[in-house]
Amino acid sequence: MVSTINKSPEFSESILKEIFGLYQDIRELSDDEILNCSSDRVERLFLKLDVLITRDLYSDKDFDLLNKPEMEPVFAHMNRFRNLYTVRLETRYSNEILASQSPWKVLEKYLFYRNYLRLVQIEYEGFKLKPEDRIFFLGSGPLPLTLIVFLRCHGIKGTGIEQDPASAQLSIKVLDKLGLSEDITIINGNHLSISRADFIDSGTHSKALIIAAQAEPKKEILDHLLKVIPEGFRLSYRIYEKGLMKLLNLDSSLDLPEGYREYKRIQPVPPAYNTVVFLQRTEFLKKNE
Repeated sequence: MVSTINKSPEFSESILKEIFGLYQDIRELSDDEILNCSSDRVERLFLKLDVLITRDLYSDKDFDLLNKPEMEPVFAHMNRFRNLYTVRLETRYSNEILASQSPWKVLEKYLFYRNYLRLVQIEYEGFKLKPEDRIFFLGSGPLPLTLIVFLRCHGIKGTGIEQDPASAQLSIKVLDKLGLSEDITIINGNHLSISRADFIDSGTHSKALIIAAQAEPKKEILDHLLKVIPEGFRLSYRIYEKGLMKLLNLDSSLDLPEGYREYKRIQPVPPAYNTVVFLQRTEFLKKNE
């Protein structure tokens, strides 16, 4: 496949070889191997991928070079691997938290903890939230770090929605271990679990909704939310649109359904990788429903 890609002078042959070499290793792994393999091979591949995809592209030509149909399976496998390994990593840390006498110290050692501190700060300010507000987070995973950081750093309560039953149950146990169960709840479900009642019940209604980077497909999620969220409601979604990470995330070029307006977009500031896109529900669909 390497020979089918015309090289650009800006993009070195060595990086192309690195991409294809990593692809060859990753595509051989089954989902179960990525999640459960006991050897350190999977971890080494993840760390190698993490270094690779955080590199900057030097020009638009570099992006065009890699954003071709024949490259789609390469980045699809990388995206699958990264998402599954993230579940593996979060599951491991969740179990370590449950087994520890110092659970907060374990949490703070999580590989991407500092990333979440920065990312949540961006969203807290972007939504103009205040303590005691409540948010929805779609795609909370086995270690609901976004919700934990929102509560710990800003006093924001939350409801997480996680479609995998095992991950949802594990996250509930983690929240109980950390003493956060009163202010953070977890629902086993997906975007279809969100209804109009979640936004009008005076005791549980949320001020904002965040869609995780791994929550897909975002077009389908946003279409459903149009049916249930009130006019003026604010939400955000996280995407990767910097460097090689952009090629792992097709939602970076998402066409918004009519009925939303984008009112802010904040580019990642290290150590965070995600761009945060802030939306508001407009009145267009409300008038035509």
